[in-house]
Amino acid sequence: MATRTRLRLPLMFGLAVAVVAALTLPDRAQAQEDLPPGIVSKEVPTTFMDAVWQINATPAFFEALAEQPDHGPTINLNFLRYRPRGDGSRYGLYGAAAGEGIIGVGGDIIYHAEGITDMNPIFEFSEDWDGVAYAMYPRRAAYLQLQRDTAYQAAIPDRVAGNYERMLYVLSDGEAIYDATGSITNFHETCTRVAATPDNVVVSEFLRFKEDGGRESYEQFAAAFQPMLEAVGGEVTLSVRAEMPIVSEEYWDHFVSFTFPSKDVMTHLYQSGEFNEINAMRIAGLEATLAVLSTPQVMPAKDCN
Repeated sequence: MATRTRLRLPLMFGLAVAVVAALTLPDRAQAQEDLPPGIVSKEVPTTFMDAVWQINATPAFFEALAEQPDHGPTINLNFLRYRPRGDGSRYGLYGAAAGEGIIGVGGDIIYHAEGITDMNPIFEFSEDWDGVAYAMYPRRAAYLQLQRDTAYQAAIPDRVAGNYERMLYVLSDGEAIYDATGSITNFHETCTRVAATPDNVVVSEFLRFKEDGGRESYEQFAAAFQPMLEAVGGEVTLSVRAEMPIVSEEYWDHFVSFTFPSKDVMTHLYQSGEFNEINAMRIAGLEATLAVLSTPQVMPAKDCN
């Protein structure tokens, strides 16, 4: 239930990156320096290096991240547009190396999924993203440590070759709106992942509130929506702060993750009269959203020893 990232419609990784930066044409490098860390140009890329900056973080981001407090676990939320569309095989070569590297620094992929891109536009889910991944790190320092891993660095060309575009955002606990079943800290401390079955669908949604009372209006919607969701067997998996962009065209305020027993259950709820009655509060509170619907992928068993 979201607007497309490139359109502002009303509602309804460091060393390898530095090498890439050194190859950038001077005018492009200057253009990137003019943007805040983590924000990429909304312009359609016209050169290979333009495209690279929509996939890899700039050195300025890593400098900004290193200056942030390092209090506890975070999630790097990935939305992925595969090259070619719908085919994650090339990106999977990078993903295998990255997954091992993330586990090596004490983290985990707590959710990996295939994006659903053929929904009726009435639901306003983004059709731009083929893959979704929640990469959890025990500390920010662990993510920065991963950037220095040689096996990880060697896999970055597969990430570039395997994606048209990527959105990557740091999520952290705090400022919850929903009474979620999990938190990032809890996933880390209990060595668990997002609970899912092959029939489940998961909504991963970024929210940006209107400046004047937007959050309060959305909170009223959330208080009414969560009981509806739970009554049909769904749950709020995460309700966390959208802390800072790694690779993103926009800033966001909050991130929520809803799990439904099936796509049919989800569509029935969103089309119900009860939902329509409360949706006005949601619309009144949000300037924009970006939501991706996905189907969980089976992952190997997790070793918690």
